[in-house]
Amino acid sequence: MEELGKVIKTEGDKLTVKIIRRSACSKCGHKCGLAGAHEVDEIEVEVDNTVGAKEGQVVKLEMGEQPLVVASMLVYLLPIISLIAGYFITFSLVKALGFKPSEAAGVIGSIIFFILSFYLLKVVDKFLSFNRKYHPRVSEIVE
Repeated sequence: MEELGKVIKTEGDKLTVKIIRRSACSKCGHKCGLAGAHEVDEIEVEVDNTVGAKEGQVVKLEMGEQPLVVASMLVYLLPIISLIAGYFITFSLVKALGFKPSEAAGVIGSIIFFILSFYLLKVVDKFLSFNRKYHPRVSEIVE
């Protein structure tokens, strides 16, 4: 994945780069009824200054596809899997404890597991933040 960003701050060997992310639809040349509704999102990322970029310059940021796919799968699939697993685990646990299983118990378990999945994602994010392959890197100065 490649993105262009503008260096807004340099501090030692680190850069703060502002990236304007647009939805895929916003890159389309067609003039459709959704013209004003396209997503535009600004984010700031901190990266290593490996190319000697200075404040105000536009740089190209790259990130490997495998880390991007792994991170996307975690963010999108873990909550859904937790939601489904929470239902069945809670339903089975209630039954194993000798209580009469009910839909309500399964639904409550689903909600609890769903919420816990976001805490798990936060822990995984902290863990993966130490791995450099999950960080974008500056590949070149564009302007």
